[in-house]
Amino acid sequence: MNIALRVALCEFVVAALPAVTASVVRAEDLADGRNLAQSVCSRCHAVGSQKQKGWTNAPSFTEIANRPMTTTESLTAVIQTRHPKMSPGATRSASEAADLAAYILTLKQKQQK
Repeated sequence: MNIALRVALCEFVVAALPAVTASVVRAEDLADGRNLAQSVCSRCHAVGSQKQKGWTNAPSFTEIANRPMTTTESLTAVIQTRHPKMSPGATRSASEAADLAAYILTLKQKQQK
């Protein structure tokens, strides 16, 4: 392999590294997100396979995960914004929002063909 090609390949790998590492979610993050969902969000949302409690108009996390426009970024923004039925101090930190978003996205169901 010539030197120019090696340099280009190295530059590509270095440039792509932040995107790859940003998409890696640790198991601890998912566990923290699941715990937060069960302790705080389950008052209104169905979490995982549990039956919905509380405010009956709140969509389940599975439903939210399967919406076509749901992304990590959209979930994080919504989680960090006060919901209509939430208490004023119930907003989440950036790391809590990221953990919760990661957990919700694990509920996305593969589309049947």
